[in-house]
Amino acid sequence: MAEKELQIGQLVYSRAGRDQGRPFLVWDYLSDTMVAVVDGDLRKVESPKKKNIKHLKAMPAIAEEIARKKLAGVRIFNHEVRKALKDLGAIPEQ
Repeated sequence: MAEKELQIGQLVYSRAGRDQGRPFLVWDYLSDTMVAVVDGDLRKVESPKKKNIKHLKAMPAIAEEIARKKLAGVRIFNHEVRKALKDLGAIPEQ
């Protein structure tokens, strides 16, 4: 990848667009400069958001369970993505 190597399940924050500041998990690689991201709320696993990696701020945290399931081809539900974001501290507990 052009800037930093992103991993499936890695926590990222949007730097640009209407979703600026919103946390996401990297869902898939689309090209050298584009990835798909999900948050389990506005961007569900059924319709991930395409984002240029230049518009993402990568964090060192990775949702290991999501990454493991995704790479194994196991179905992942939106509530699991939301829980992973909460566990990583990206979404405050309500």
